[in-house]
Amino acid sequence: MQKKAYVRRILAALALTGLLVPAAAGSASAAPLPIVCTAAGTVVVIQGNIDSWSVQGRGSCQGDLGGTYFLDFIGSGTSDTSGLCDETLLVQNLNINVLGSLTPADTLIPKFFNHDWVAPLTTYPLATPFLIQRGGSGDLVGAGNFFNHIFLQCNGPTVAQFTFVLLP
Repeated sequence: MQKKAYVRRILAALALTGLLVPAAAGSASAAPLPIVCTAAGTVVVIQGNIDSWSVQGRGSCQGDLGGTYFLDFIGSGTSDTSGLCDETLLVQNLNINVLGSLTPADTLIPKFFNHDWVAPLTTYPLATPFLIQRGGSGDLVGAGNFFNHIFLQCNGPTVAQFTFVLLP
């Protein structure tokens, strides 16, 4: 009787192993994972007939199983309004072209990117959500948010915190 129970356990273990091996093999061909980035930097808005924006930041990214990336970016763009800072309440037609690099910490060989951070309607100051498109193509490649001007002070510090996700 003990021998039968032992054989059953071995067979159950082998069956379970047989189920796990294909699942593990299948995960290698699964869809690539997104890259999640955080950075510190600045956001400057100069108001005019068309508002002028500039952003820059430095931080790190990870998430695609490629290890940690060093992140550097700089960008400039425009919007029709600047939200609470010009009393229109919302930013309209935000479009900031952002050039940057992701540098893997292990190889130090940078991968360069050209993105457009866009939002037909968004908020500013405080949190400013945006979509990320591949520069010039309009292909959606992510989404993000930047946060600055604590307590809604439009003329306050330009220091900002950036968080965004890049899709594979």
